[in-house]
Amino acid sequence: MQRFGETMNGLVQDLRYGWRTLSRAPIFTAVAVLTLALGIGVNSSIFSLINAVLLRPLPFKDPGNLVVLYERRASSNDANLPISGHEFSAWQEQSDGVVDLALIQGDGFNLTGAGEPLSISAARVSAEFFSVLDVSPIIGRTFLTGEDSAGRNDIVVLNERLWKQRFGSDPDIAGRTVTLSDRTYTVVGVIPNVDFMPDVVMPIDLKSEVQKVGKHSHQVVGRLAPGVSMEKAQAALLQISESLERQMPNANTGHGVQVLPLHADTVSNVRQALLVLFGAVGFVLLIACANVANLLLARSSSRQKEIAIRTALGAQRSRLVRQLLTESCLLAAIGGGLGLLLSLWIVDLLPNINAVQIPRIEQVRVDGKVLAVTVCLTLITGILTGLVPALRTSSQNLIQSMVEGTKTSASAQRRRIGSVLVIAEVALALILLTGGALMMKSFVKLLQVDPGFDTRNVLRLDFALPEPRYPQPSSKVHFYQDLMDRIRALPGVESVGATSQTPLSPGDNWGPFKVEGRPAPAPGQESNAAMRSVSSEYFKTMRIPLIRGRFFSDADARIALPVMRWFDQQPYPEHYNDPQPSPTIIINATMARMYFADDDPIGKRISIIASPWLTVVGVVGDVHHTGLSTKPNPEMYFFDQQEPSGTLAVMVRTAVNPLTLAGAVREQVAAIDRDLPVSVTTMEQIFSDSVGGQRFNMMLLSVFAGLALVLAIVGVFGVINYSVTQRVQEIGIRIALGAQRRDILRMVLGNGLILALSGVSIGLVGAFALTRLISGFLFEVSPTDPFTFAIVSVVLSLVALLASYVPARRAMKVDPMIALRCE
Repeated sequence: MQRFGETMNGLVQDLRYGWRTLSRAPIFTAVAVLTLALGIGVNSSIFSLINAVLLRPLPFKDPGNLVVLYERRASSNDANLPISGHEFSAWQEQSDGVVDLALIQGDGFNLTGAGEPLSISAARVSAEFFSVLDVSPIIGRTFLTGEDSAGRNDIVVLNERLWKQRFGSDPDIAGRTVTLSDRTYTVVGVIPNVDFMPDVVMPIDLKSEVQKVGKHSHQVVGRLAPGVSMEKAQAALLQISESLERQMPNANTGHGVQVLPLHADTVSNVRQALLVLFGAVGFVLLIACANVANLLLARSSSRQKEIAIRTALGAQRSRLVRQLLTESCLLAAIGGGLGLLLSLWIVDLLPNINAVQIPRIEQVRVDGKVLAVTVCLTLITGILTGLVPALRTSSQNLIQSMVEGTKTSASAQRRRIGSVLVIAEVALALILLTGGALMMKSFVKLLQVDPGFDTRNVLRLDFALPEPRYPQPSSKVHFYQDLMDRIRALPGVESVGATSQTPLSPGDNWGPFKVEGRPAPAPGQESNAAMRSVSSEYFKTMRIPLIRGRFFSDADARIALPVMRWFDQQPYPEHYNDPQPSPTIIINATMARMYFADDDPIGKRISIIASPWLTVVGVVGDVHHTGLSTKPNPEMYFFDQQEPSGTLAVMVRTAVNPLTLAGAVREQVAAIDRDLPVSVTTMEQIFSDSVGGQRFNMMLLSVFAGLALVLAIVGVFGVINYSVTQRVQEIGIRIALGAQRRDILRMVLGNGLILALSGVSIGLVGAFALTRLISGFLFEVSPTDPFTFAIVSVVLSLVALLASYVPARRAMKVDPMIALRCE
């Protein structure tokens, strides 16, 4: 106990002495503290993000047992595909307790009758959904067994978020009715606002969905039974899929199943990017530590006499090392405190990032785990920055230190240590700069991709027509025609079109087709293409070029019924098999090239699922519907008056700033149906958002690379400047013996260039190995692009040379008489 008290007293004395020492060198202390604060702050911020997104478990019971199921197809390049209802039914019935499953289908509704119309997210789920996730209601109940059967789709469970925002946290909400897209639903309960929950949840019509063989539009979530591994569940479900393939070869040939952890699947799109960013800020911290260590080494030369006197008075080396480490840890503690304040500010900004969709980003906060990591990071930083200077300073020869304490020269060993640290800084900076340059080049190439349409001056209106109010295809067609006519008459409007899917939007709606006169493909080998419904002026509005044939015309609107009868198990009316003229369709250039390479597609006829024969009347240019970085898919365009949709987006091309017409077009929608909530944006904003993830990664990595460059250049400047200061006598002697000023300039710049080239050489090896980690984020750029490597190396060397020029100029002005007199 007495020894512990003595140790604490000694520590308090070291802290007091360290504080007095640092306060006597305010400029040194400020530079060191700010450098460490920057490194610790950005590391704490990124760790807060990683903690919330990657490390924090999902807010469910035994989250490690939760899995998600996807379909795998031999004919598709997509790894994870949605599930068909009949596949879910087979897995659920035959899994023998290996895993409990629930079916999910996303949806959306218009909430009316409780204030302004509001678009809300929804999910139709099987009755096991809440038990699988183990989510209990905070008011009322969830779904009972059997309520996912036909006729029980009139009840809903509200999310706590919607309950509070729209219903004022009404405690008596259970039993009340709400109006969703013109239909009345009874609220049976309220669930907590946990991750991934939509605004409302309602039972799915499971019997109907199971009968829609081939409709792949569902998600499946499951919970592994106790003691069942992921591999065992995968094997059991795969056996069921193989059995299903034998029973239904036309629908399931080549269809497998993939079981993935729910948490890993949720963060799969951002996991690698976050880890790369964490590595980048780790490099920034290492460079900051090397910089501060160099500052401490340089400062130690002025403390040689002090250390020598304390040694002469009997201080042990361990005592001196402890004192010097205490000072470096005190610097780190102050820097860590400021860094924590910086991270709090950055963390507050993170949820407002709209450039990229990061799951659970709203949960980012500085919690106990982040504080613990920051404290550990601060302690490690203090030791890293102070250990080498402390060992070096405390090992000085007593007599030599007493003599050198009155001189300005320093040992060659100290200069070598500083040089090694600077070389490490330059190497780390080159790795980050190369990564940032590759990301920047990739982003530039991405922006150079022609999206296939003109994004300028186009306004997009999104809304969904409620089925009860618009039950017939003709009523949908009439609504859109009336709305587009009204908008077309507005001043400043050039043209108006509509589409079932906006370009540069995630996801796609695929369907198998066959070409007239060609043999039917084997099961599992069908040709597939993406499908969209568009209005007659859509291509004109989006300025999608016509390559061959013609666009849709009013004459194509003769058939009023939908072209396709989806999954109703009924054959199409016989008199539609060969109508005169037949329904029409337009395909894109990719589909023409893939499936009609040797033939002119104009006039050819194709059939999709349960449609009659459709005549190809036009070929249009390719559009990047799913993103600039993905190749255009084969696509089929239906005329919206032949295949009406309740979810068309209206596109308005204007001669003025499109946002100036936003209010006017909203008024036109309200004039027809004031209960429709409308979302308005521009195609330029959609284009910007589509590259938001790449822009976000590029900007962050470039910012960290820029910080690394600044710190590395400061390090080069500091070492060369310190070297010049300590070599004043040598430089004076050289000049006295006849050395020219340019010789001194060449000598100092040469030292700086040697440091830079040494760091660049080591950094090139590291960059060659580590830039492969970002290959998945690059677009048409190799992670070992020689041009980028060469440019970054040259630029970094030149900037390091420039940082050496200022000390070199000072060395040229050394007066030999003054230098020798001072020595």
